[in-house]
Amino acid sequence: MRYIILLIVLFSCSSLLAQRKYIYLNLDMNKPLSNTEWIEDLSMAAGKIGYRGFITPNLSAGVDLGWANFDQYEPTSTKQNATGAITTDYFHYIYSYSGVISGQYYFKPEDEDRFFPYAGLGLGASTNEYVLYYNIYQESERSWGFLARPEIGLLFRFTERSPLGIMAAVHYDYSTNKSDTFKYSNFSALGFQIGLMAMTF
Repeated sequence: MRYIILLIVLFSCSSLLAQRKYIYLNLDMNKPLSNTEWIEDLSMAAGKIGYRGFITPNLSAGVDLGWANFDQYEPTSTKQNATGAITTDYFHYIYSYSGVISGQYYFKPEDEDRFFPYAGLGLGASTNEYVLYYNIYQESERSWGFLARPEIGLLFRFTERSPLGIMAAVHYDYSTNKSDTFKYSNFSALGFQIGLMAMTF
């Protein structure tokens, strides 16, 4: 519910900025690429919300906010530590949140036809919380880092002049988030997002 309210607020405030703009709400599937020994499973528990306004017919800029929950199960095993050993199963989690200022170049003007392929780049920050759950215990560490997000995508209007449509994109996230405890020198992921977009004229 809070994401729907945020989407409405972004849409209402957008008239103060660019003349033509769009907002979107997407499901964002992510595959971790760094330290895959700890988590390598694809995450479907992720999404993105954003606002973009056209500066010229081929250029837009905006703000993108994202979240993703990665998890992986490790079967029961015995591990040694400084005080002895523990036998249990383990749950690895990463709770990731990001925000970027982004720019996009469209390969044809935004008032032409129904298909709008684009390439873009987002720069901003992300925070990751790394958590290990075992038995009744947990270990965690949170870190912040710089985030770079190149992206290629497509906007598709349902009809030629429809304000509603679909947005689909592939992106690569690279952040400088580190965790000595969980052996991350950075964090990177490959993602595919798809969802709804609403455009104003």
